[in-house]
Amino acid sequence: MSIDVIFLGLDGVLFDTEALHLAACNAAFENAGLSVRWSLPALRAAAATHGYARAIGAAINGEVFARDKDKVAALYADKHRHFHQAITAQPQKALQAAMVLIDDAISAGGKICIVTDLPAHSTSALLTGCFGADVNSLFTVVSGGASFEGPAGTGPYAHALAAIGIAPQDAIAIDTAVPALQAAKELGLWTISVAPYGNEVVRPPQFITFDALSELQASPYTPDQQALQELAA
Repeated sequence: MSIDVIFLGLDGVLFDTEALHLAACNAAFENAGLSVRWSLPALRAAAATHGYARAIGAAINGEVFARDKDKVAALYADKHRHFHQAITAQPQKALQAAMVLIDDAISAGGKICIVTDLPAHSTSALLTGCFGADVNSLFTVVSGGASFEGPAGTGPYAHALAAIGIAPQDAIAIDTAVPALQAAKELGLWTISVAPYGNEVVRPPQFITFDALSELQASPYTPDQQALQELAA
């Protein structure tokens, strides 16, 4: 076996977007007339189960308009609008540790793909704002607005792997959110969570190296945060 494809999420993996998502969520809450305001730990708790792009959904269940589909859709749209305005006003730089992984993987003949639940136009804005014309040469597949619900064989990972002719066991997904990681795991990909917890980010000092990924794949054990920290040390 070999690692031929690395799927990267954007939020907390390739870019540090937490502060922008937090501001966008709180602005949307205010515009909707809701009293709730999130702190960073509250955002992280919601993002762990919903993903950053759809984290605001964690605050809807207890609200009076929870069953009003139009109001719920408007809340999501407003949050996405604020986030998109922020990233277009100030293009984001990629996290250096993630760029090291990308460079090493490409040098070894691997492919880098982006699969994210961020809306497609925000996905494009983030990537082009950082990489410009190099987006198409760096990333084999870019899928924005991905849905991680439904049968494993019909999701974004399955479509991407089919398009490039790679088996699931030869691919790995690195993300921060449960929905993305669960979808990848159900399809048979290797998965690594770099989700933040509490007030700190639990992440190997060097994020994770391409050599460490190869060692993990050769191991009979399921990758976890402790293993990553030991391999990256």
